[in-house]
Amino acid sequence: MPFKRVFNLKNIFILLCFLFGGCGFYKDSFKPEVLAEKKILSSRKAEIINDNKVSVVAIASYLNIVNPNIYNTREYFLIEIFSELDIPFINYMHFSITSDEYFLWIREINKDEFDDVIKPSNKWSKLFLVAFSDVDEYDKKNLKLNLEIDTIGSMNFDFTYQVLEMKL
Repeated sequence: MPFKRVFNLKNIFILLCFLFGGCGFYKDSFKPEVLAEKKILSSRKAEIINDNKVSVVAIASYLNIVNPNIYNTREYFLIEIFSELDIPFINYMHFSITSDEYFLWIREINKDEFDDVIKPSNKWSKLFLVAFSDVDEYDKKNLKLNLEIDTIGSMNFDFTYQVLEMKL
């Protein structure tokens, strides 16, 4: 008799709901946001080293890959700068994607403009949005972003290789 009490239809149903419902909750709660994942996959890191010391670290994210529905009229890059240098970076930075293709405009992104995708990795970094003229498909496959910071140095971000998206 005790065996029948434990395994009645009601208890089996509750156990199945718990198992399958719990697994679904577990899977969805640890699944990364799609746009945040795309931002990570479309980001490249570079640094400038002077006198064996890191002067500037930058992360460039190619936003056209992150969200092509919004970033489709030009080529957009999100630049995150980490540095102990106290200079107005916006006045010292020069960007190019080819030898003759220089940026159209650059602007610093303020804290009140942050969202789930456009936000700094830490509270000490600065964010900049850089725009270029639209590039044809062939040049997009060979895309390299160059950043030169006056009197400090230069760095390159290679977007020629594609990182495959994670599938969870």
